[in-house]
Amino acid sequence: MNTELKEISQNKYQSMTIGITTPMANAWFSQTLPAFYQRFPNIRTKILEITTSKAETLLASHQLDFFIGKTIHQTNVKTIPLQTISLSLVIPKTAGIYQSNQFWRPFTPTILTGMTGEPVIRAVGEARFQELVDHYFADKGIQTIPLIEVDNSRLALSLTLQGLGSIVLATAMLAKLATEPAKYPINAFKLPTSELSLDFSIAYLPSHVLAKPIAYLVEQVCQTFNPAIDF
Repeated sequence: MNTELKEISQNKYQSMTIGITTPMANAWFSQTLPAFYQRFPNIRTKILEITTSKAETLLASHQLDFFIGKTIHQTNVKTIPLQTISLSLVIPKTAGIYQSNQFWRPFTPTILTGMTGEPVIRAVGEARFQELVDHYFADKGIQTIPLIEVDNSRLALSLTLQGLGSIVLATAMLAKLATEPAKYPINAFKLPTSELSLDFSIAYLPSHVLAKPIAYLVEQVCQTFNPAIDF
């Protein structure tokens, strides 16, 4: 404790807590942190893979300095928009509106109508995202059956591939599957961004002490971050 207090008093080390939406930390930070530490070798960082709702709580209690994920609207938190994420509806081979040998299908209003009474898989760990999806179906007057609740979209997609229910997820998650469409018995529909999409942003607490490290991370995120890495 004496050593740490001495280091703090001499401004030898600073601490910074960074959050990012799961499961993107490995892909992005492994590319960014080497250059970050060349510039700021004495900054002690704690990296958290967390949901947006958890990030909101930690930012409000000043336990989080910097976050990359779904847009947060909170007093005293600075935000910088990154991009709008396209979302897709994915239905399994067991769905009534499924058509074989068609990975991508054009989205039409009748597709949503056909979702009435269909089982869906809800990614409740991504609370803010799931709320958007639930409101979307409700606003369209579509009543689905919440058959399974899981922690994240990755698991939800794996269950959809097994025919257990439909999901809405980031279109980027389908990129690898779409290269071999014949292997996967699903239909995917890109939803109009005007109806349903996900805004990604940087959120951070203004800090005089961490002003330079935060400014560097903001610059790097704006230049290199891509939610399609593995959202």
